[in-house]
Amino acid sequence: MIPEIDRIRTLLTAAGCAWTRPRAQVLAVLTAVAHPLRVEEIHRRLGDPRINLSSVYRALHLFHRLNVVRRLLLGDGAARYELAEAYRGHHHHLVCDACGRIEDVSRCPLEGRDLGAALGAAAAFAVRSHSLELFGL
Repeated sequence: MIPEIDRIRTLLTAAGCAWTRPRAQVLAVLTAVAHPLRVEEIHRRLGDPRINLSSVYRALHLFHRLNVVRRLLLGDGAARYELAEAYRGHHHHLVCDACGRIEDVSRCPLEGRDLGAALGAAAAFAVRSHSLELFGL
């Protein structure tokens, strides 16, 4: 089993959630891709007619609540999902305005800067993470 999936399975079990075939298959899809996917894309990649779209939504809702996946809104109104930073590493996204292509950027322009702490302290706010999406052609 892929280490990320094994860790997530342990987390779900500890949270009192069942490890089901749909949940396992949704995670397998997310670990196999290098970019965020819409719910419909995840469902299509499952290739299993026994798993309906509502099961995918329920799995993603649970995973989001447990911080297993990150939900992204990239300007087109469609939510996309990817494994959370704890399972995939810190990264940002480049989004093409023309074709919608999404590329991961592993280099963080904020790394080494204390912007989160400085901005958070000014607002009496504890920054726990950040997200950066860059749009262009």
